[in-house]
Amino acid sequence: MKSFRGMTALVTGASSGLGSEFARQLAQEVSQLLITSRRAERLHALTEELQKQSPHIRVFSIPADLSCQKGREILTDWLAAEKTEVDILINNAGCGDYGPFEECPFERVRSLLELNIVSLTYLTRLVLPDMLKKKRGIIINIGSIVGRKPLPTCAAYSGSKSYVHAFSEALRWEIEGSGVTLTVIAPGPLETEFFMKASRKGTDTKPFVPPFMWVPLKKVVHESLMAAKAGKAFYVPGFYTRIASFLHYLTPSSLLRYIYQLILPIKCRNNSSKDEKITCSLD
Repeated sequence: MKSFRGMTALVTGASSGLGSEFARQLAQEVSQLLITSRRAERLHALTEELQKQSPHIRVFSIPADLSCQKGREILTDWLAAEKTEVDILINNAGCGDYGPFEECPFERVRSLLELNIVSLTYLTRLVLPDMLKKKRGIIINIGSIVGRKPLPTCAAYSGSKSYVHAFSEALRWEIEGSGVTLTVIAPGPLETEFFMKASRKGTDTKPFVPPFMWVPLKKVVHESLMAAKAGKAFYVPGFYTRIASFLHYLTPSSLLRYIYQLILPIKCRNNSSKDEKITCSLD
């Protein structure tokens, strides 16, 4: 596929970061753009920005909290009421968490799993039948470079992204040759609100990441859309991030565990105090 012209795109988690950049770049091509997020004010501001930027397209904002079934049904009902079929689905909405798993309130874990796993699966199931009927459609699922190997101190997050990778790969095999493509994007660390929200203290602290691993948002989204147009199954934006991800994936788990003990402040339970905190140094 060379162009998204004439298509309707749905971007979740569009009020900031990766989602808003997907919306900005898609607005330059698609005919109709649907953006959703739980933060209504930001969503409406982005809608106004996009309409000024691309007056030739129709932009609709649909405020909804996709971490709960009621929010997902708001989006479903809107699509049904407007009789709108989605040609491009960007499953971007997601959240992170880092720190010792046993210290995380379960409500936080539940919300993470609902958003990163249930919402992504629900929306994929929602739009896929119509795509298959039309023999045309693109699904982009946002995974992570830590979704292919477990990451201590980010147990729930890396586990949820592992699901995204496994689910997407299996589904891609099912729909192969149907005219519908599915691409998993595995970004590295990004200059977004992710780290601030993933921190349980709500502080804007960033774990140490080598400078070469940071990839600009515009570059990540541009490369992701090019990968989807090319029908690629899996893509890691950024040259150096791609190399690091490949090496990380090939590293045996036994060696990776040893490396984590060196780069993460993980100590034996018998030698650590109750006040000692564990933080995540990778995304």
